[in-house]
Amino acid sequence: MGCCCKKKTINERIFVSTEHFIDKNHKGKENDNSINFNDFEIIKLLGKGSYAKVYLVKNKNNQKIYSMKKLKKSFVKIKRQEQYIINERIMLSKMDNPFLVKLYCCFQDNANLYFIMEFIQGGELFFHLRRETRFDDEKTRFYVAEIILALDFLHKNKIIYRDLKPENILLDSKGHIKLADFGLSHMYNEENEKTYTICGTPYYIAPEILERKGYDDSVDWWSLGCLIYEMLDGKPLFQFKKVNLNTDVYKKPLHLPNCFSDDAKDLIKKLVNVDPKKRIGAGPSGIEELKKHAYFSEIDWDDLENRKVEAPFVPILDGPTDLKYFDKRFTDESNVTKDNVSDDLNSTSKTVDNYVNFSYYDPNSGSFQDKNTVNIPLETKENK
Repeated sequence: MGCCCKKKTINERIFVSTEHFIDKNHKGKENDNSINFNDFEIIKLLGKGSYAKVYLVKNKNNQKIYSMKKLKKSFVKIKRQEQYIINERIMLSKMDNPFLVKLYCCFQDNANLYFIMEFIQGGELFFHLRRETRFDDEKTRFYVAEIILALDFLHKNKIIYRDLKPENILLDSKGHIKLADFGLSHMYNEENEKTYTICGTPYYIAPEILERKGYDDSVDWWSLGCLIYEMLDGKPLFQFKKVNLNTDVYKKPLHLPNCFSDDAKDLIKKLVNVDPKKRIGAGPSGIEELKKHAYFSEIDWDDLENRKVEAPFVPILDGPTDLKYFDKRFTDESNVTKDNVSDDLNSTSKTVDNYVNFSYYDPNSGSFQDKNTVNIPLETKENK
């Protein structure tokens, strides 16, 4: 649901060809036995971005509630986002972690790509932070500790998240965090491998990304430092002029509010160290150094990982479709019918390239067992 972000991301990338994943001569219609748009009832709009919308839906076969992320192929192509969509599909299908949003299935039609994911009912951390203005140390410590576990899982699986911000952090019905939106995430193959793509959200972007010298997963720890500051203060640590996105802002002395605890100040300073090699969490001991920091002295990391620690805030929900923690600008939109959602479903004039093997079904979910979509990993034509 991260497509509905309030802060604009930047994405100046080294383009990677998608020719092995996209069939330009085949229309995007799925086979008749696959999961498709008609299997879902549209309930509400949850959010929207420039080329994607997220809906609350119910599966007609099992009557369960999900979120549906719909992306227009035409806009994806215009914005040259194909590789990011493919990467997101691959990563989500491989990840199984309690602090990451779960993907159940993917499918496509002539005009759109669809991700069916678990519905995270507590809404975005952004929603709660703006409502409360700022968090106290108890809340901040809890959320940050769970985020650390989520990022550690990604890094151990050779994934750089690259877009950590309050809009991409969701709260489930028990108050635990879930990271969402992996469209800008990067998969790497070798240890110490560098990537050079300039992308992310300016408020949280590490200086080495802008310097074009190559970077690794330590950029996520920089973003975490910026996030901690914003949770405690209510506004971003670094401010950028719209037309002047450079590293000058990082050269200014770092002044932290006196109301911050000494432990919080120390942790933020160690996370936003401009030298990525000296950044806490990026050293040989990994997150063990973070876990031992005084700011987390009250955290039982084993209990936290097993979700045995009670969240400082538990959403009060009136049923499985209660949307009180979502932006009313979207949820109050009345013109959300099946016909409007699928307005270009069968439009042959708008048909865009087919995404080969985009379809995915989680065989362990038990959610769509009466359907025949199989779990096919994306592959190149040479490997077929």
